[in-house]
Amino acid sequence: MTIVPLEILSKLYKVGFWVVYKKEHLLYNFYIKIVLRSFLSFENSRGIFMKFKLIAILLAILFMLAACTPKKAKTKEYSQEGRWMVLDYKGKAFVIDCDSSSIIIRGKVTSDITVRYVKKVVWTYNESGSNVKELDRKQLQKIFDDMDASIENEVDRVYVKARAYGSAEAVLANKVSNPKREFEFEVFLPEDCKVVVQNNSGNVSISDVKNGSVYIVNGVGNIAVTNTKAVLDIKNGEGDIKLDYVSGDFLINNGKGDINLKIEKTGSFKVSTKKGNIVAKIDRISGYGNSSVVNVGEGDVSFTAGKDVKAKIKILAKGKVKSDFDFLKTGNSYYIDLDAGGNTIEITSLKGFVRIYKNY
Repeated sequence: MTIVPLEILSKLYKVGFWVVYKKEHLLYNFYIKIVLRSFLSFENSRGIFMKFKLIAILLAILFMLAACTPKKAKTKEYSQEGRWMVLDYKGKAFVIDCDSSSIIIRGKVTSDITVRYVKKVVWTYNESGSNVKELDRKQLQKIFDDMDASIENEVDRVYVKARAYGSAEAVLANKVSNPKREFEFEVFLPEDCKVVVQNNSGNVSISDVKNGSVYIVNGVGNIAVTNTKAVLDIKNGEGDIKLDYVSGDFLINNGKGDINLKIEKTGSFKVSTKKGNIVAKIDRISGYGNSSVVNVGEGDVSFTAGKDVKAKIKILAKGKVKSDFDFLKTGNSYYIDLDAGGNTIEITSLKGFVRIYKNY
C-alpha cells in the first residue's frame, strides 16, 4: 500500500476547507465531502507519482470553481429629505396614498400637521462586473425627480400622494428593480383626527391617536397600532398585525400573517386571517347585544378573557380546544358562558387548536 505524506494531505484539506468557508458554494461542499474524502480513502493507486497527479487535477478543478463563483453583491443607499407643514389643521381627515413606503404616524397635542419624508434609492452592485459602485449624479437626481411626492390642503382633508414607481406594478417593481426605490414618512398630527392610509407595500405604525378613527389598506408589510383610542379598520394582504393598548371597536382582515391583540376596552370586533395565528387579550367588553368574531382559516387561536369580558363564547374548531373555563361541547362546537350580558363572541378555527385563558 502506498502512503501519501501527511503534510500534503493536510495542506490539501486546509485549502479545500478555506474555499468552502469563504465561498459557501454547493460545488465546494461537493468537492470536500465527496472528492476529497474519496481521495483520502484511496489505497490502490500505483505509486506516489499517481498520487501527486491526482492532487494536481483536484486542485485545478478547485481553483477553476473559485474563479467562476460570482462576487457577493453589495448595496449603496442614497437619500433625499423633504418636509411639509400644515398650520391650523382642524376637523379634517389626513389621507396618505402611496406605494413602497414605510409610514409612521404619531398623534400629538397640536393643531398643526408636520410631515417629514425621505426618498431612498438602494443600488445593488458587484465589485467587478457591469454594475458600477457609484450611480452617476445626474442619473441619481433623475430617479429622485421621478419619485413623485406632493401634499394638498383641501376643504375636508389633507392629502399626501407619493409614487416611487408611478405604476400599478409597483409591488413587483420594488422587488426586482435595480436601483430599488422607496419612501419613508414620519407624520405628527392632532390626536383627535381621522387617519386614512393606502399603501401597497411597506410597514405602517400608528400611535397616540385619540377619539378619532384609523383606516388602513396595505398590500404587503407589517402593521402596528399602539396606545390608541379610536375606531380601527385594517385590511392587509400579507404581514403581521399588532394592536397594543388599544381601546375601541376594530375590524381586521389579514390575508397571511399573525395577529397579536392587547385590547383594553371594546364594544365589538371582527378579526380574520386566512393563514396565521391569532393571539388576543381583551380586558373589557362594554355595551349590550354586541356580536364579535374571530376567524382563522389555517392557524391557532389563543384568546385571553379579562374579568370584565361579559359574553357568551362559541367555539367551532376541528382541532383541539382547551379552556380555563367550564364549557359545554356539542359536536364540533363548544360553548362558554361568561355572564352573558347579551354579548356574543364566535371563534372559528378550521385548521388549528383553540386555547381560552382566564386572566383574573
